[in-house]
Amino acid sequence: MSGRLRLGAYVLAADPTWVRSSVLRYYARLDVLVVSVPVDGRGWTGAPVSAQTALDLIREIDTRGIVRVVTGSWVRPEDPLAADTAQRNDALAAVGTDVDWVLQLDTDELLPSVEALERVLQVAGERGIDAVEWPMRVLYRRLRDGGYLQVVGADGAVFHEYPAPVAVRPGARLAHCRRTGGEFLRPVVRGDVTSVQVTRAPEPGEVRVELLDADEAIVHNSWARAPLSVRRKIASWGHHAGWRSTAYYWTHWWPAAWLWRGQRRLHPFEPALWPRLAAAPPGMGALLLEADR
Repeated sequence: MSGRLRLGAYVLAADPTWVRSSVLRYYARLDVLVVSVPVDGRGWTGAPVSAQTALDLIREIDTRGIVRVVTGSWVRPEDPLAADTAQRNDALAAVGTDVDWVLQLDTDELLPSVEALERVLQVAGERGIDAVEWPMRVLYRRLRDGGYLQVVGADGAVFHEYPAPVAVRPGARLAHCRRTGGEFLRPVVRGDVTSVQVTRAPEPGEVRVELLDADEAIVHNSWARAPLSVRRKIASWGHHAGWRSTAYYWTHWWPAAWLWRGQRRLHPFEPALWPRLAAAPPGMGALLLEADR
């Protein structure tokens, strides 16, 4: 593959908190942007989501008229992850096949360098790989002084999570949330030997290559928001687990503002993935261009 990559993307209209910050990171490089909007205003668990607010923000961003809105209902409280996958597959299909890659970044993920992503997509194309992951640094809690807590390794070192592909080939079929079930490229941060996924043996289909610098990792902000916003988020997300999600909020996330130095194994459903917390450098917080909504 050579020359300019034709990029499409889809966005799930549900969480408006960092829509502008997230989408503007890559909007200028897109040929088409699909926005998937639940017509009933309900997320995968049936809890209400701010779909119209998210759509309105994206329409403000869309100065080139590349947005396509697709609607539907994806409520499945007994299996919200299946609803997540179904909505993504519908959005992915709506992008069409007139692009080289489809970005599937969530609106709480900030991509520092679209150029780095395009470089890695070229590598994946040359190797015939149809899905590309990306490392993420996780912001966990905003503090009263305006700073943030981030997830770090057990030794306090910079830590990355490698959760799912952020780009797939058009026409792909997602098997579980953003995963295709086939071969995928995992571009690892150079020198990263402590993040949980890179200490494990490669997963089935994983092609692991050191390709990135630490400052090219996505900043993930699903948790770094106001308390009410976090409660709304966990009520509607695909990993919602009833009372267990509420218990996690009160026993882990809420007290982290005061007790973070002693907290360990914090991930809500695979504890070892988030070993501990530390204060984030000011530069990470500076990426957040919008206040909480």
